[in-house]
Amino acid sequence: MAQFVNPFPGMVPRKMSQSELARAIMLDISAELEAVHLYMAHMEAADNEDAKKVLYDIALEELVHAGEFTSVLYRLDPTAAAKAQEGFDEVRALLGGPAPAEVAPTSPSQSTEQESQPPMPQGLTVGSLIEAEQ
Repeated sequence: MAQFVNPFPGMVPRKMSQSELARAIMLDISAELEAVHLYMAHMEAADNEDAKKVLYDIALEELVHAGEFTSVLYRLDPTAAAKAQEGFDEVRALLGGPAPAEVAPTSPSQSTEQESQPPMPQGLTVGSLIEAEQ
């Protein structure tokens, strides 16, 4: 797990300020992304196809959670939202257009074949590194 400074040593005997809540949401986002990393690494290292499917499905759910937290963060902290948009705009200008996800957002009813199948890792994976050590 990430080793972030705990902004709340013990129980907080009061309600958080909006800026404290925004920082807490940032920590929540990082935890969701760390979970995606962990589950994908486990998926790549697994041989069991059932486990791989479940790990991939859960990793995708964590990405949804990260998106939900990001939406709340941008409502709490307009500066964070503006700076993120600035970053999106810089990449769009650098690469010449919006990202595929920006062009055609998917709805929950639009399931793709790619979502149902775990991606095939390219190059070194956790699994290939483990095999190399043995």
